[in-house]
Amino acid sequence: MLGAPVMDVVMETIESVIAMHQGATIEQVNNELVIRGLELGFLDILAKEYADLTPLLVESFEFDNETKTYKLRKNKKFKTHIPLELRVRYFVSSYLKRMEHLNRNPTFDDIILNIMPSLKNGITPEHQTILNVLESIAKRVDVDRWQLTKSGQQLDLF
Repeated sequence: MLGAPVMDVVMETIESVIAMHQGATIEQVNNELVIRGLELGFLDILAKEYADLTPLLVESFEFDNETKTYKLRKNKKFKTHIPLELRVRYFVSSYLKRMEHLNRNPTFDDIILNIMPSLKNGITPEHQTILNVLESIAKRVDVDRWQLTKSGQQLDLF
């Protein structure tokens, strides 16, 4: 079994990939783990313990059949340290995608109320931080309603 420090790096890497891409394929996770494993010298251990990442991903994350990606389970928070802006982007984008499927354009207050519980496990962002992220991935419709922009869906932080 992987040691605790290595497992922490593995989980942080998986969560980072999920946050960056608004969900991650097994290939994206594997590619990033190979890079981190090489950088930190645990690739050999990872290769022995997790030749197939599927059981680890299934155990800890939710698989989205539509996009074929792994995401955080509903109402779950990131367990590892992910930069605040990236966490905000992930949860705002996820919420706006859900609202898009329901043909709704939420208000800023709706967005705040829905994402704040997921952001409580670390530094709580100011409303301005959330607004800045929102303006980078969404557009205003009507007076105070928001809709994910098509280009914003593909935007990566890095």
